[in-house]
Amino acid sequence: MFNREKPLWLFVIITLTLVMMGSLAGCGGDDDELVLRYIADELDSAKTAAPENGEKSGSGAAAQIIEATNSYLNTGKAPTISVEDVYNNVIIGKDPSYQILSIRKPEDYARGHLQGAINVQFGQIYKQENLDKLDKNKKIIVVCYTGHTASYAAMFLNQLGYEAYAMKFGMMGWTSDSDVLALTPFTKAADYPVETKVNTAEPTHDLPAISTGAKDAAGIVAARTGEYLTSGRAPTTSVEDVYNNAVVNKDSDYFILSIRRPEDYAKGHIPGAVNIPFAQLAKEENLKKLPPDKKIIVVCYTGHTASYAAMFLNQLGYEAYAMKFSMMGWTSDSDVLALVPFTGAPGYPTVSGPNP
Repeated sequence: MFNREKPLWLFVIITLTLVMMGSLAGCGGDDDELVLRYIADELDSAKTAAPENGEKSGSGAAAQIIEATNSYLNTGKAPTISVEDVYNNVIIGKDPSYQILSIRKPEDYARGHLQGAINVQFGQIYKQENLDKLDKNKKIIVVCYTGHTASYAAMFLNQLGYEAYAMKFGMMGWTSDSDVLALTPFTKAADYPVETKVNTAEPTHDLPAISTGAKDAAGIVAARTGEYLTSGRAPTTSVEDVYNNAVVNKDSDYFILSIRRPEDYAKGHIPGAVNIPFAQLAKEENLKKLPPDKKIIVVCYTGHTASYAAMFLNQLGYEAYAMKFSMMGWTSDSDVLALVPFTGAPGYPTVSGPNP
């Protein structure tokens, strides 16, 4: 008999996580190290994410999505990979274990992209013919404009069993060439006010009712992702919109969700924000804290894990948005940020032309 206080799966996951944290030291930035540390800390209380005797929490489409998400979160893998690692390992080192996927618009991809990258537009990533272009035996590096939609896509791919990483800050982190970027890169924070008051929410809400015609987890995840991607909703909202609508005007239609580590949330957060750390989000008792009739604004360190979380919440039927650049875009206070913000691109080379 196993010790029910310390089941075998927990020791296996903790061991694997510690190994992953060492081997993936180059696969992310400051925010990834924070997330990885927190996931390792939280595995000891993750019994609801992997109940004993193989039981699933709940039933139906939502339970399948939650289980697929927890399966990914419990791997301890970093959500992003740095541009330096991509350049050194994939472009210079020509490591064959990687595949680069650009999810930018075809016209922007044609202006400039990473050498060897294939192009599948973000809104089409859920289609089987596009998934068939990806190699499940390789590490998929997802590249977008700023890292946000790449993180949305990477969450989806990881739920399906791929090993996917968003390239941190996307093309904005790779090059400063304005013709290639096709956007204005991050320059500085808005320096809006923060609070240290702890805001709480009770698990009193039912999860949104969702259904699909799919039978297995992969089909359900793909169907719900397709439904979200064809909804026309934007993946992000700006710090200016959050400040004006949720903080200044106190619009009751907004619910601000901070997924940072509790100790970083305590240093300062958006006024009114409730804290549910990223590693705990896919627990049903935490999901029940989220009002299904409000706009869920997800906030992390730089926007990457917020985008991972927003994809998951939209799949479940919530109306969720990642706050663009998250706390990095909100404040320049280094104590509150708990990381080094984006300071510019190294200027790595790109190639032009249509999708091969």
